[in-house]
Amino acid sequence: MPGTNLTKSEAADRAALIPSAAYTIVWDFTGSGTTFRTITTVTFEAPVGASTFLDCVGATIVSVHLNGTALDPKHSAHGGRVTLTDLAAHNTLIVEADFAYRTDGQGIHRFVDPEDGEVYLYSQFAAADARSAFPCFDQPDIKATFAIDVLAPAHWVVVSNSPTPEPVREPAASTSIGEAGVNRWTFAPTVPLPTYVAAVVAGPYAWAEGDLRSRKGPLKARVYGRKNLAAHLDAEEMIGTVQAGMTLYEKVFDTEYPYEKYDQVFVPEYNLGAMENAGCVTFSEDHLLFRSRPSDAERERRLNVVLHELSHMWFGNLVTMRWWDDLWLNESFAEFVGTWATEQVTPWKDAWVTFGASRKSVAYVQDQLPTTHAIVTDVPDTEATVSAFDMITYAKGASALKQLAAHVGEDAFFAGVAAYLKRHAFANATLAEFLAEVEAAAGWPLDAWADAWLKTPGVTALRPVIETDDAGVITAFSVAEEVPAAHPVQRPHRVTIAGYVHHCGRFERTWSVVASLHGAVSGVADVVGKPRPDLLLVNDADRTYAKAHMDDVSIATIGAHVGDLTHPMAQASVLDALWHMCRDAALPAQRYIDAVATVLPAMANSEVAEAHARTMVVALTRYVPPSQVPAVARSAAESLWATVDAAAPGGDRQLQALKAYARVASTPAQAARLSALLDGSTSLQGLEIDTDLAWDLLTGMAACGVAGEVEIAARLERDPGAIGRRRAAGTRAAIATTEAKRAAWDALARPAGAPAPNAVQYEIALGLARATDPAHLAPLAPTLLAQLREYYTANDGWVGARVARYVFPTWAAGRVDDLENIIEAWLADNADAPSTLVKIVREGLDEVNRALAAQAASA
Repeated sequence: MPGTNLTKSEAADRAALIPSAAYTIVWDFTGSGTTFRTITTVTFEAPVGASTFLDCVGATIVSVHLNGTALDPKHSAHGGRVTLTDLAAHNTLIVEADFAYRTDGQGIHRFVDPEDGEVYLYSQFAAADARSAFPCFDQPDIKATFAIDVLAPAHWVVVSNSPTPEPVREPAASTSIGEAGVNRWTFAPTVPLPTYVAAVVAGPYAWAEGDLRSRKGPLKARVYGRKNLAAHLDAEEMIGTVQAGMTLYEKVFDTEYPYEKYDQVFVPEYNLGAMENAGCVTFSEDHLLFRSRPSDAERERRLNVVLHELSHMWFGNLVTMRWWDDLWLNESFAEFVGTWATEQVTPWKDAWVTFGASRKSVAYVQDQLPTTHAIVTDVPDTEATVSAFDMITYAKGASALKQLAAHVGEDAFFAGVAAYLKRHAFANATLAEFLAEVEAAAGWPLDAWADAWLKTPGVTALRPVIETDDAGVITAFSVAEEVPAAHPVQRPHRVTIAGYVHHCGRFERTWSVVASLHGAVSGVADVVGKPRPDLLLVNDADRTYAKAHMDDVSIATIGAHVGDLTHPMAQASVLDALWHMCRDAALPAQRYIDAVATVLPAMANSEVAEAHARTMVVALTRYVPPSQVPAVARSAAESLWATVDAAAPGGDRQLQALKAYARVASTPAQAARLSALLDGSTSLQGLEIDTDLAWDLLTGMAACGVAGEVEIAARLERDPGAIGRRRAAGTRAAIATTEAKRAAWDALARPAGAPAPNAVQYEIALGLARATDPAHLAPLAPTLLAQLREYYTANDGWVGARVARYVFPTWAAGRVDDLENIIEAWLADNADAPSTLVKIVREGLDEVNRALAAQAASA
């Protein structure tokens, strides 16, 4: 993250002096260069004679005036801060400055459309980048009103937190554009907001409009996107989902929507999935705007994100955390209630199955790393916030809130939420204040629950302990909870234990018991007397957060009949158990891969299919012994092709299986099938090879070594826009030669000019790390490690962290001698590296050791 690293203690001291503020901001986007001009007026109260500072990063300051007195920027502004001394009771600060446009997805991001040369701007201020767009007190607990003026080319559209006004033409003499014409948009002041959800979006965006009905009355709603993508905005679905969510949330929160309109903007080259700017939500064009046919998983994911961001308007924006320690409360709540709402108001009625496969399972992985943290964790400074956006914060936290809602009852939970929102509206609050309201609604204390679930890191594992008589009747039954050695704390669990019988080619659930588990071993008397099932699941409805181990009988049954599982949650639970047993070196990777390939033809949930297609590739490239990878990959791909061949024409399984096949195909013959589909010499009934699917197929061919620059250039001619260029960069990096991989790394670490934009860097990094057999990647591992810190230093923040994770040579486990010791030496030599990078390398080392153990178990 650029600029100064604001610490938690500095922020607390400043908030004690400056409880609130008001900003009047003029943004001038009419210049043709790499900077934009701002004139910011900040009014605030302070103790007489006090001193503080304003955040102002990456700016060339033209002038500073405090209470009518000019300050010399050379003396008052340094290190990303403007020092303010001898404050009055009522203060007015005016700063005029030039800030740089960004291409890393933060601050004010500037994108130039390669098809028509048009410029698109958008802001991304979370976590601490408002300060790189205007001078401010950039921390969540100094809330402020925002009165925003924007000067921009007359043919642009400008969107902010308040309703978009009619623009006024500026006199030509006052602008730098001249004949082209400039408009001024003057937005009404907002209600108090934290700086990180203030927003401005500007450019020749296309839009579609609709109406919303709120408790406060009718509201305008628009969906925006680049004009080249205007046909793909899906405004009716986007706005319709917001309406359904708003009606639900106003009911359960018992609080009206707090803002005056609701805009949703698809923006290019975005770091996140979406961002909850108040009344002006930004979405990733790359991932959530569908110019080609989406899978059912992608369709559900977008609606879930819409509902997630909408919930933030209350939980996060209306009531905001005091500091980033409580980021989890914002994101965990939105993750929980967004999934709950998806099930309530959209067609996707197994949203919790999706959540378990796509989110919670990833949290289990992260919660076993040496860098794991409690849901509630200390965030000492703004640099550390980059690491705080993880699946422990999102999915484990959401799982904990789901347990809390089950623990106190859904009615009491939402009554507590409503009381919390009313008490702290337009202000800041903490976890203790949230729990106090839920406690009051529930009528009992939650201290022990919070200590076990929110303040203790690590994931536990639940394992059935069964005794039977000669007739197979259960005579004793308990559930053992295994805790990590580093965090030996038992947790309370509310679970459904279920028994399934396999008969005549199908599984049938014959009994289930709801149980409360407490301590290392919990006896469950209600299971005694039941026949031992062929398959026993200790967390059948996925109600709790814990890895679930299966007993030997269940593992044998699944090994023989996994393809007969058809119930969505049972499929997801079994595959997730097998995946984590594979990661824990308790199950050979080949058996997990076989199970995924076997279940895929009958997969009931699209996200479960997509998630396990991804983890199957991880198992193949990391956990299968290197000498066995070619044979296992070839076999897995043939199983996937059989699924493609047998799938119902035009269905989601056909699409998912083909995408998975393109990812796993490894031989020239397998690549030839992709080539035939791409050139049209072969077709699949009901399936169009559209623009993005064509790139998927071509990338699979490149990874097999049968496509290169000629084929990429030909495809780019058909898809010459920004998305095509991004996809081409990733496909080029996926070419299966050591030379291509080295060129990809050089494009990231040694660019000829300015660094590539963030989205292009991500695509290159993913392509570089892609290899069905990573053998030709192995020679690059020493270079990557040697240059990783230099790369990160030049690209710190979101981009550097994400690329470092993508390219880290976990794929070299078992292929580079002494790799774990080489990484340990890196850590010893780079102890003073940025904390986020050190965390990434420590996690990479843990994954290398895990891969070596899994390879040994799979040998």
